[in-house]
Amino acid sequence: MALADSLTFIKRDNFLIMSFLIGFIVGLIPGIGVLGPLVGGFLYSYFSIFYGEIAKDQGEAIKRGAIMGAILYVVDFVLGLLFWSPMIPMGMMFSISAIVLINAFVVGLVIGAILGGIGGFLSLYVE
Repeated sequence: MALADSLTFIKRDNFLIMSFLIGFIVGLIPGIGVLGPLVGGFLYSYFSIFYGEIAKDQGEAIKRGAIMGAILYVVDFVLGLLFWSPMIPMGMMFSISAIVLINAFVVGLVIGAILGGIGGFLSLYVE
């Protein structure tokens, strides 16, 4: 597989961590932050198939990608709350009601899982 041959730093024992880190770093780039869960989900399901942890099946690839996308979004949401977020500027976090925070978390979690699932689906058609 050509992509796996070019990404030689991703090995069998670290593909979960490397998929997370690459998705996290891409998610930090301003303007294209939504690509973080997509890239993370893509890489996680691609290397899961490549190393034989899951069968080359649409459902399994989508599930793996959705899990990674949701994890990446949760980490991004927590860091956004701690440091900075366009929705919640620093210092105003306590003036927003809890239901708004819960709503933002759930909606973002769903969007992160959808984007990760799309990345997992695309991983089937790369090679």
